[in-house]
This record gives sequence, C-alpha cells and structure tokens, in this order.
Amino acid sequence: MKEPDSLPPGAEATPESRTALQRYGFALLAVAIAFGIRLGFDHWLANKHVFITFIVATIAVTWYGGLGPSVMTAVSGFAMAAWFFLPPRYTFQVSNFLDSMLPPIFVQACVIFFGWAMHEARRRANASASEAISHQKKLELEVEERKRAEEEVRVLNLELEKRVELRTAELVAANQELESFTYSVSHDLRAPLRHVDGFAQFLEEEYGSQIPAEAQALVTKIRRGSQNMGRLVDDLLNLSRIGKKELARQRTELTPLVESAVAEIKLDNANRKIEWQTEALPSVECDAGLIKQVFINLLSNSAKYTRPRESARIEIGRKTVDGVNAIYVRDNGVGFNMKYASKLFGVFQRLHRAEEFEGTGVGLATVARIIRKHGGNIWAEAELEKGATFYFTLEPGHSKAGTSGNGV
Repeated sequence: MKEPDSLPPGAEATPESRTALQRYGFALLAVAIAFGIRLGFDHWLANKHVFITFIVATIAVTWYGGLGPSVMTAVSGFAMAAWFFLPPRYTFQVSNFLDSMLPPIFVQACVIFFGWAMHEARRRANASASEAISHQKKLELEVEERKRAEEEVRVLNLELEKRVELRTAELVAANQELESFTYSVSHDLRAPLRHVDGFAQFLEEEYGSQIPAEAQALVTKIRRGSQNMGRLVDDLLNLSRIGKKELARQRTELTPLVESAVAEIKLDNANRKIEWQTEALPSVECDAGLIKQVFINLLSNSAKYTRPRESARIEIGRKTVDGVNAIYVRDNGVGFNMKYASKLFGVFQRLHRAEEFEGTGVGLATVARIIRKHGGNIWAEAELEKGATFYFTLEPGHSKAGTSGNGV
C-alpha cells in the first residue's frame, strides 16, 4: 500500500514519513552517542557490557528510522564495540563470536524484526485510517453535492410548477375566450342566415313566376348556401358546447344506445336499402348523451358515404386492440386514401368534394373531441372504393399513430 501523503489526525509518524537524510542522520548520531557514552564509562566498565549502549542505540534507531537505519546502526555498533571495547581490543577475533557476540546479535536481530513488524502494522493502520478518512471526505462531498442538486431540483420544480400554473391559467383563459368567441360569432350568425334564407324563400314563393330562370337558379343557390351555413353554425355551436360540458359518467349499456342511434339514421334513409349488422357491445363508464352523439355522427357518416352503393352494409361491433376494447363502425362505402388520414378529424377537413357529398367538416371533429374528453382514442382504416372502418376506445392505453385526431 502506498504511504499516504498526510497522516490522519491523532496518528503517529512512521519512518517512511521522514526523509532518508533524517533517518540515516539519526542513526549516525545514535551510534556516535552510544560510542561516546561507552567510551566515557570505559574506565569503570572495562570489558563488561560492551554492546549495551549500541543495543539501546539500535532500539532508538529502529523506532525512529526503520529497517535500513537500524541494520546500519547494529552493524556499525557491533563493529565499533568489537574493535574498541571487546578484548583483545583493536582487533577482530573469531573466537569471541560465539562467546561474546552471538547473544547481542540475536537480541538486536529481535529488536530490528519486532521494530519492523511494529512499523509495518502502524503504517498499514495509518494507511487504512487515511483511506477511510478520504472515503469519508468523498462521501461528505457527495452528500453535500446531492443536497445541493436536490435543492436546485426543488427550486427548479417550484419554478416549473409556477410556470405550468401560469401557462395553464393562460391556456384556460385563451380557451375560454376562444370558446366564447366561437359561440358568440356562431350565435350571432344564426339570425342573419335565417333572414337570408327567409327572404330568398319569400322571393321564390311570391315572385317565382316573374323571375327569369337564371335568377331562380341563383335564388336556389342562395337558399342552399344559407341553409348549409346554418348547419355549419349549428355544428360549431355543438362543438363549442361539448368543449364546455362536464362529463356525466355512469355505467351505460352500449347496445341499446346503438340501437337508438340506428333507429334515428333509418328514419333519414327510409328509401334506401341498408343492411345493418350490430353485435352485442359491452357496458362502459361514459356520458351516455355524448356517446350516443358519437354513434349518430359515425353512422350518419357511413350512411352518407355508402349512398353510391346499391346495397349498403354498415356494421357495429367490438374488437380487442392491444389489450384494449375498441368499438368499430364499418361500411362498404367509397372509403378514402389513408395518405390523408391525419386530416380526417380536423375541423373543416373534408376528403371528398362538397358536390359529391354534403357536409360541414365538423362531424368527425366533434366525435374526436368527445372521445378525447373520455380519455380514449379514435382512428380509422380505409381503402378507396372498399369502405372505411372507424375505431374508438373509451379507456386509455391505445393510440393509432397518424389518425388520432389531429387538429381537434
């Protein structure tokens, strides 16, 4: 393990924390002091306790300088003691090794070994403590950083909530103004349109025989245009009311609702041959009045676009799509090009010319708004001259890309 650059608080310094000059300088100083003390007491000690001061010096150097300096102290101390103080002096005798030198060598070896082991244990303890402190500091920094980030997120969330509330209030106000404007304009247009139609009718009935044929054709166009405009105004008013209306949800059986809608459509198409196929439908939580309007609009749509067929067929059934119950209305009418499916549910969006099929382009937009208000989705599948199928759900969980009510 690498010695830490700084010791933890309360930890003792290790030899590795000191420079080589300090450690080896201390060893030389210890040897010199040991030699000086032994030399000073030589008159009284004579040939006794030759190695004692050098052993003490080795112990001190082992504590302060570590393994290398302590070995140097032991070797130099024994050499000096054997040369200067062990008889015969000023010479090295191998015969003295076993009798006089082996025990002190063993003692110093033990001192050096245990000193090294002590320093190693202390070094590892200091390293572990330093690593723990470092981890603790990193953890504290991470906690502080997390607290700071959480505070920033909290502040941002508060700002976001305020912005959302502000934007929501602005959007609600804008929608209310738009709804009010639509309602006011549509309502104010009804009287002038009735006047135009009434005057044109009066002109046609009272002076019809006196008016040239071309003028009569123009009067007929005026009446047809004013009546169509009146239906458009009524549809816009209905669309506006749906946007304002609160849902009155209740458990509703869809089968009787469909049968009632089919009966109304049959009255308007009594002179046509239409095959109606209705299968049992589930009961759902919905606003019965609005969902009946959905069926009336879709069935009217199917009845209108199957008009070119000698034998029309309209089916109402249920199908599981992506695990969600979907209701469908299918016909064998003229269909449409799926390339334009994204425009299907927009206000005033029509995929057929007015000369071919009458309509205001608001009916499907109304259907889509009702379905959206219930939290469901609506989409369509069709092919030119092979009919169309409209699917809708009254519960979240399915969205058909490209045909989910753009512009509504």
